[in-house]
Amino acid sequence: MITRRRLGAQAATFAAILSARPALAAYPDRPITIVVPFAPGGANDLAGRLLADRLGPLLSPEGRALVENRPGAGSALGAEYVRRARPDGYMLLVGSASTLAVAPASGAASARYHPTGDFTPITIVGTSPLGVVVPANSGITTINQLVDRLRAEPGRIGYASSGVGGVSHLGADYLANLAGTSAQHVPYRGGSQTAESLIKGETLYAVDQLGSVVGQVRDGALRLLAVTTRTRDANFPSVPTVAEAVLPDYELTTWTVMVGPKDLPDEVAQSLSKAANTALAEPRVRERLESTGTTPVLDSSPASTRAFLDREFGLYTNIVKRIGLKLD
Repeated sequence: MITRRRLGAQAATFAAILSARPALAAYPDRPITIVVPFAPGGANDLAGRLLADRLGPLLSPEGRALVENRPGAGSALGAEYVRRARPDGYMLLVGSASTLAVAPASGAASARYHPTGDFTPITIVGTSPLGVVVPANSGITTINQLVDRLRAEPGRIGYASSGVGGVSHLGADYLANLAGTSAQHVPYRGGSQTAESLIKGETLYAVDQLGSVVGQVRDGALRLLAVTTRTRDANFPSVPTVAEAVLPDYELTTWTVMVGPKDLPDEVAQSLSKAANTALAEPRVRERLESTGTTPVLDSSPASTRAFLDREFGLYTNIVKRIGLKLD
């Protein structure tokens, strides 16, 4: 028969064992890797580096975060790498509409994932319009002239993109499609290479995230013909939208979000989201993003990010079907 005295002794022994165990390590207790699925130099790369600089210290006094660029497969390569990672908060993805909408919507073999079914949404970093750009010495000064050129030479005009299946690929193809014509796709491995191809005259136009080409536009190497949103961009108020100038149905917005592998613990996702919101609200970070055409989102949560991704995935899926974009 077990006496009360023996039960008390066993309870005391169990409590002593528990107290002797080391406490669970506080998160984070080692560097966090932020995967950017694009080559260095573009808008997503900038967002990833700004967050990496601030996330670590905001999470813990000794916290650190590092950026790892993993471009390829229309940015699906980096996404797949993070999808397979352990869901412990030490491997994160800063992706775009290319990564988490266009690539999976297009049926690419390299993107057999769902943006919310296979990842843990954390936070919306920001949204931004895309811009239609041409070389400054191309002789084309308006979006109407570009559309006229596309119609006059169907299938012969080359456009640059930051990768097959990316939002810049879809945006340029969508432009030609709505104009009732077609153009030749020339993919590169990032926003900086896209701009370089235009400047060298290898291609005639691109529809790319403003943050990836804003430097060349301001330097006078590229000409911004139009933006892809319904309203004009505050940084370029004299530049029309595609819809108001020539194609009323054209509208496209890209974005940057942070996600982790599926089944990331809720407390980790919440901590990362709060730290990201704090970082994005800092004047230096906010102004740096805004200067490249990205509007930071300061109040997102894992739940609102999930709803946002589900909605945007649906919108992009409809565009992909309309233009018949199929990869592989």
